[in-house]
Amino acid sequence: MSLPNAILRLTTDVLADINDDERLAFAYAHGPALSGFGEDAELVCVWETDAVPDEASAEATNLTVARFQSLLETLENGEGWREPGDEPLRVISRFAEGILLADDSELGSRARAEVTEFPQALADAARDAVAAESEAIAKRLSDTEDPWELAETLTSGLHRAYVAFFAAAGHFFPGREHRAASVERYLLEAEVLEAETAVWAAAAIMHPERAERLPEAWRDFTRTVLDNC
Repeated sequence: MSLPNAILRLTTDVLADINDDERLAFAYAHGPALSGFGEDAELVCVWETDAVPDEASAEATNLTVARFQSLLETLENGEGWREPGDEPLRVISRFAEGILLADDSELGSRARAEVTEFPQALADAARDAVAAESEAIAKRLSDTEDPWELAETLTSGLHRAYVAFFAAAGHFFPGREHRAASVERYLLEAEVLEAETAVWAAAAIMHPERAERLPEAWRDFTRTVLDNC
């Protein structure tokens, strides 16, 4: 199977210049070009050095082996996933969906073998968090009239719920942008998406009616998620 053009460009225009550097442990690409969501791709270079070399390409994201392994271990211990911007989930989920382009050290292959077996501690922690915080979030959604607080509460709560939903099926949550397409891709239950739509519909209602309808929509959503975990 031929690689997408975006990956070929990274291989020939960026990676070719550094592939012979013995300090490069492995390199991988990820992005919409691989998953079918678009044409873009990103190169990540992982260096077997104490710090990223000064010569590392600015066209790539650069990490040390120690940093990469630390992020992987964090997820395996059931941490590093709770907020949308958490680095461990963001980096490792993209690695799991990516493609190795260089791996003379074989460290990349070993890491791929690790992520093939989804970390049960992460799945358990995410499911438990959704169950434990459902009622507290419902109360915050009922009490607040501040649209920013409302949006922040929904965004972080939905993120954790989707992490649990995907984890139960053995997948890292790819992020909010492609959640619907990923649900279809992995043949997950679309009723979770429908329940989320109901949450946003209730959030759009003007206060004070929203204070009654939104918490119930949230409880329905979390029940749907937990039923599929």
